[in-house]
Amino acid sequence: MHRSRQNSLQFTLRDGTRVLLRPVIPDDRERIQNGMAALSSASRYFRFFTSAAQLSDQQLRHFCEVDQRNHVAWVALDSCDPKHPGLGVARFVRIYEEPTTAEMAFVVIDAYQRRGLGTILLAILYLMAEAGGVQVLRAIVLPENRRVSNWLRSLGAIERYEKDEYRLDLTVHHNPALLPQTSSSEYFKRVIEDLQTARRM
Repeated sequence: MHRSRQNSLQFTLRDGTRVLLRPVIPDDRERIQNGMAALSSASRYFRFFTSAAQLSDQQLRHFCEVDQRNHVAWVALDSCDPKHPGLGVARFVRIYEEPTTAEMAFVVIDAYQRRGLGTILLAILYLMAEAGGVQVLRAIVLPENRRVSNWLRSLGAIERYEKDEYRLDLTVHHNPALLPQTSSSEYFKRVIEDLQTARRM
């Protein structure tokens, strides 16, 4: 992995696929809208709690016009195909009433799931949260989405069931070594270390 340009990183997935990671910008509106078409109805439902195939103008503004402090968002792109609509997006929004807690969400298009990209996107959020004073990253997960809730619990997230949803709170440690010793967590820690090294270069 290496820095490709200001605030952007190149990363190689476990299968050798090279991806470009960078902060979301307002010009990503069309890219993110097109990316919705690359999601299955199940993936859209798990991420947005609806199977709608398009985002509203208001949603696109919210997703693309971010300050990268209280609302942090990064996108993963295909390094070999800059016109590709995108491979995944991750974001967190600081909770106004609890400024040290932020609600996070991420989505990876179906064709790139189970390749480690979700872990990479979460690791970016984790580092951005630690740098910005966020102590807890909170995910709201539907009961049907056990794959994600099980994964987050393996990273140490505390799960609570509320209003037909699971709330999972992942503590952001200054030292990632404090994360649990599970196979998922060990890979997560390695990705965090790689990102930290790349950001220093």
